[in-house]
Amino acid sequence: MLSAPPQGIPLPGRRLECERLTALMSDIAAGSGGALVFHGDAGVGKSALVRFGVAEAIGFTVVAFDGHEAEAGVSFAALHQILHLLTEHVPGQLSEPARELAQALEQGTVGGLALRATVLRLFRQAARDSPLLFAVDDAHWLDEPSLEVLVFVARRVRSDRIGLLFAYCDEGRGGKAISGVPAHRLGPLDEQASREVLQTTGAAVGVCAVLVESAKGNPRALIDLATSLTPDQIRGDQPAPGTLPSESGLRGSYRDRLGRLPAQARWLVLLAAADDQADVNTLARAAAASAVDIAALEPAEKAGIIRVEGTTLSFPQPLLSSVAYNEATLAQRRAAHRCLAQAVDRRTDPLRHALHRAATADSPDDELAAELEQTAAEPTQCHAMSSRALERAADLTTDPVTAAGRLVAAAHHAWQAGEPNRARTLLRQVAATPVSDVIQAQSRILTGEIELRAGAARTAQHMLLTAAGDLADHNRYLALGAFIRAGEALCLSGGHARYPDIAQRALALRRPEEPPDVESMFDHFATLSATFRGEHRRAISLSRRMFARAASLNDVGTLTRTSMAAIFRGDEAQAYALASKAARIAQTDGDVPAVPQAMEIAALAEFLLGRCDNPATGLEGLRLARQSGQDNLAGNYLALLAGLAAMTGDRHTCLLRLRQAATHPRGPGSGRATAIGHWALAVLDLADGKYADVVTHLCRIITNGSGNGHLIVQVGATPHLVEAAARCERRAIAIDALRVYDSWATSTGSPHWLALSARCHALLADNMDDAETHFVDAMAHHTLSTNEFEHARTGLLFGRHLRRRRKPKAAREFLHNALSTFERFDARPWADQAAAELRAAGQPVPSRAGSITETLTPHQSQIAHLVAEGATNREVAARMLISTRTVDHHMRNIFAKLGVRSRVELAKLMT
Repeated sequence: MLSAPPQGIPLPGRRLECERLTALMSDIAAGSGGALVFHGDAGVGKSALVRFGVAEAIGFTVVAFDGHEAEAGVSFAALHQILHLLTEHVPGQLSEPARELAQALEQGTVGGLALRATVLRLFRQAARDSPLLFAVDDAHWLDEPSLEVLVFVARRVRSDRIGLLFAYCDEGRGGKAISGVPAHRLGPLDEQASREVLQTTGAAVGVCAVLVESAKGNPRALIDLATSLTPDQIRGDQPAPGTLPSESGLRGSYRDRLGRLPAQARWLVLLAAADDQADVNTLARAAAASAVDIAALEPAEKAGIIRVEGTTLSFPQPLLSSVAYNEATLAQRRAAHRCLAQAVDRRTDPLRHALHRAATADSPDDELAAELEQTAAEPTQCHAMSSRALERAADLTTDPVTAAGRLVAAAHHAWQAGEPNRARTLLRQVAATPVSDVIQAQSRILTGEIELRAGAARTAQHMLLTAAGDLADHNRYLALGAFIRAGEALCLSGGHARYPDIAQRALALRRPEEPPDVESMFDHFATLSATFRGEHRRAISLSRRMFARAASLNDVGTLTRTSMAAIFRGDEAQAYALASKAARIAQTDGDVPAVPQAMEIAALAEFLLGRCDNPATGLEGLRLARQSGQDNLAGNYLALLAGLAAMTGDRHTCLLRLRQAATHPRGPGSGRATAIGHWALAVLDLADGKYADVVTHLCRIITNGSGNGHLIVQVGATPHLVEAAARCERRAIAIDALRVYDSWATSTGSPHWLALSARCHALLADNMDDAETHFVDAMAHHTLSTNEFEHARTGLLFGRHLRRRRKPKAAREFLHNALSTFERFDARPWADQAAAELRAAGQPVPSRAGSITETLTPHQSQIAHLVAEGATNREVAARMLISTRTVDHHMRNIFAKLGVRSRVELAKLMT
């Protein structure tokens, strides 16, 4: 019997499946029975969904049971058990016919259609008093005759209060589906859902990331790995396991599958598992080197353990690869690498060849270590392989100082490959080794950079400044790089006032006739230092030289830094161009973490350019940041996406992104994400007319010395603060903020920022004539800007001002243009405001219902009209000849598209 979990337990990553189960239980209770099959790999969460379905079956008679391997070959064994369970759960009149049928099965006197029809009648009798649910786990072990009877029943209960749930492993049925029953294959969890599974483990962020990578989206693997952690591993002081623990039930099931293979097939599976880049040709040569015919792989293919497509080899269940490797003895693994070293061409694939040779070594070998290091340094090698090669080279090195240097290099390649947690593990080994100050400083710089992107910005700042001080007299270039990153950490934590101190220390390292990329670093320090000191004219002069030089450079770091400087100088178009170029180069170079770092600046530039209707850059950057383990960066992206949604008044998406950002691990000093989050909430409140709340949110990031965020966020949010403060009689706050804003905006010469300045002055003007003059100036600047959204916002405010001055004709032009823009951006709250002002100015505006046919599909529109007329979901289903589940699905989409929350709101909108 299955035990039901407490109702409401969330299943991370399975929201749609849970909704489908809830809808199915609702339909069964209402007399529309049905069945559903969940299938997939072992450990993927099929049983958990069956338990969820059982928990949702409130008021049902639930008959739950598991299939057993020992009875899989016994005809009608499962049906025999079901009949006995029925007598227990539905005593009384049903007991006798169920016992008689069980006896007939034992005697072999019943079968065919008569048996199937009898079982269907019994089930219908059992469902007379309450809905009936059969929940079958491990259905791959059901005997085939019993399964055929259950499927027969499942196809005939559409008008009954009967439901059947099945869960089976694909490998258990050899890929054979349960025909005639709706089925859903469960795939692996995504990274976010995998993290949610691990939330209660208490493991450090970096440890969770390693477990997520090792588990490959398998929930059972995540739990098995987490429960095997030692206290040191939970804290992150020792490396987390990279494969399933030996006592894992999932590993045991994989072990059993491997154990059923013939010896030669299992050997070939080990060869494939020992080579990350295995292909058919290499495997064939390695097999030949061990005197085994490649045809011996066929049983593994038939068992679904390995897949061959053309010349490509893969493991359908990725975890099987590590289990196959780790279940082998040390001697077997070394023998496999020896054969693979013979199979891989040393001339065309030197690093792969060297790695297999190194795996056979059983003692230090300085010559082989040097070969690994030299081969890994080739620019054609991928960072992940280079990292593994350098780590192995360190293992084979006799001199501890040389070994430590190779570990630092291995960590650097791991970081560039998007493996920050592996890089951290390698750097911990260096920290525990007595080495030179230079190597320790290099280690601290890399640790600080990783901490900056995936840890605590303030901790990173301290590490980097310490390393820069240690390197200043030994390696000026490395010291300068440490100062650059320390300055970035300071900006992220909101400590802009202290930036000039770091810049002064860095600029002291300047020498005549520096290379262009180094000169650009010094210009970067000088430009930002002048900006944060309020010396905007000097900053403009310095930035021109830096921007001119950047156009001819192809260094990713220089381009990314310069793009951020362009943001600070109010040149978003320049920032977008430079950041996009940096992302393209980083992608070509295989510099995994640098791609989303550059894309963040591009997304921020798009945000400031008013492109709030296209979050594509931010969504792709978020995916890449998560993929490369840069948690702080992912948090920045989530906050930025929340800000984009807020600008158009999309409250649901904004709050969803902010909730995701809140659960995203972020260390202290993540000021940029915090600031954008407050800004986003303020913009939502501004659209709703909650002006006092807007002031509260924005004062947290615009008050001098608050340390709550990125300077450009403070500047960009000032127009919203001024608008809200002017509406709730908080003029003093608005005037102080605008004074700082004007100093910066005037220096940029940007039509966009100057337009917002004029708009702010209009809102704070002492009389209506002055306000109108400022509004005219603002609109003139907007015509030279590309930010259409803020142009429309100013048009709305100006139109409102003109209407209240009894100039409705003049007001209508601005309000009509604003409404058109807001509708194009799907900015519903702002469009509603513009429409209301237009009506007040005497111009009729069509109601929102007029655009419903354009928003909804024809099918959805028909359903929406029926519901608005008062039809229930069941009545809609009957009239349209579809299931109630389909109606439920369409109603969720209709509510989401139209922004309504109830049938009452929908009815009002439709009329």
